[in-house]
Amino acid sequence: MRKDLQLYGKIQARRKALGMSQEELAQRMGVSRQSVTKWETGLSAPDLDRLVELADTLGVSLDFLLRDQVDAPDVSVPCGEQGDVPPAETPAEERSEKEALPSSSMSTAARHIALAAGVLVFLVGAGGLLTMWIYSELFPVQLVDGRGGVHTGLWGYVLARDVEALFWAALAAMAAGAALLGVTLRKGKG
Repeated sequence: MRKDLQLYGKIQARRKALGMSQEELAQRMGVSRQSVTKWETGLSAPDLDRLVELADTLGVSLDFLLRDQVDAPDVSVPCGEQGDVPPAETPAEERSEKEALPSSSMSTAARHIALAAGVLVFLVGAGGLLTMWIYSELFPVQLVDGRGGVHTGLWGYVLARDVEALFWAALAAMAAGAALLGVTLRKGKG
């Protein structure tokens, strides 16, 4: 069942899932079949007392009928069985434990992914700078600029080989990786 059904769609879908006719639902509720038709077409809505009785009759919670983000319970009553419909939900304690597990494991997984991404980005930047430094040591450069300044070492190599954009990208990657690691580790502690 779609999660975005309105009240009238949920009433009709649940009734059909239970194998109940409009007439049968009307009899159980003590209303006319026309009332059920109006509820299912959205022309009217049951009052609060009827809504509670309707939820019990259909074996669902009021949350399911009234909220957009509540899934329908499984149908466990065979078609045509006249007995009471079993409760739609597990007790609140069991539900909260079940709901807590996926969200905490997802946040742990997301944290691990963020840590791995931070380390990877930092290492890519550091690797780029290390590679440039090694080349600057293997192929030393002494560059004199237009103002008479002499550049040697890594910066002289970067200027002489015209790889300033690569140098700044590597530095930015290291900074971004370090920032991602810092934020992730700080959120993990809090």
